[in-house]
Amino acid sequence: MVRTDRLGDLILSFPVIEALRTAYPSSQIDVLVNPDVAPLARLQRSIRHVGIDGFHGLQGFFGLVRWLRQRSYDTVFHLYPRPRLALAAFLAPIPVRVGTKYRYYSLLFNHRMPLHRVGSAMHERDLNLLLLQALGIPTEGAEAGIEIPGEIRKETLELLRHLGIYARTPLVVLHPGSGGSSLNWPPESFGRLSKILVQAGFTVLVTGTAAERETVRTLLSTGDGGILDLSGRLDLVHLAALLQAVDLVVSNSTGPLHLADALGTHVVGLYSPFECALPDRWGPCHQRENVLVPAMPRCDRCKGTSCKDYNCMERISPEEVFQKILEIRSRSQEPWPKKAGLLEGMHMSSAIPEEEEIL
Repeated sequence: MVRTDRLGDLILSFPVIEALRTAYPSSQIDVLVNPDVAPLARLQRSIRHVGIDGFHGLQGFFGLVRWLRQRSYDTVFHLYPRPRLALAAFLAPIPVRVGTKYRYYSLLFNHRMPLHRVGSAMHERDLNLLLLQALGIPTEGAEAGIEIPGEIRKETLELLRHLGIYARTPLVVLHPGSGGSSLNWPPESFGRLSKILVQAGFTVLVTGTAAERETVRTLLSTGDGGILDLSGRLDLVHLAALLQAVDLVVSNSTGPLHLADALGTHVVGLYSPFECALPDRWGPCHQRENVLVPAMPRCDRCKGTSCKDYNCMERISPEEVFQKILEIRSRSQEPWPKKAGLLEGMHMSSAIPEEEEIL
């Protein structure tokens, strides 16, 4: 499977892996991903090899072709079709090459799904599974299949204990950053939400990458002094362990939101009214009701400060988000904090697949 874009896209592609494993239990399933998301791909229980798309220039391209040829693949699914990747699979040559139909390089695929992703009104997860259905492969019940090793959970637990966090109060993660594909809820709004949460007896953690520290600093300056800042302190696998352990995650439309949803954690997703970023396609696939969108007409793209309604995301109030959290808590089937205690009782992982870099 080829999926060389971002974290959320990869997570929404994992059900394809699980459907393939169910249909072909003795098969070897590999993925080709970008370096940033490779650690998360290694937590998917049915993947055997993780190939890192690290080639550069013409020499690297032919290195990719050689790598594909050496592995003697029978089939490739292009979930993130790109001309160079489609050409590499064609030259390898991989006998069965599955992709969508309406691209200029679609002739490089010999199984083409007549599908336009944009404007299809379908969720990205379901669009990915349609490529399997093109070959008659059943997809019902396929999930992400992410399993976190016990050692990673233990290390994450020790970090939280070191910070004085135990399972006495509900734990909420605020993730104010994003990959930049949509307009974000302002960090000041996250900060005001944190005040409300702390006053209501919640423990609030903030996550983000080192590159998002400025956004986190703005949140902290607006919020309550009791917030615990974990930005830049967790790699992807330890972030996954944290998101599985907490009670709820509030996030913009970005990878950690999908990661928390895939791990069974309650989420509140904050979405802009852009056509290309609506929750119809990009919402948390198990909790599509747990999203908030500004009460605005849908628009083709963000015009920035030239728009009279900019920033429309400010129309989502912290009080509205808090009420959504209370609503989710009231219908939760387990008490908050989680019954089993922080990071305890989680399912142990099977062996982690090998990781290989394509040079």
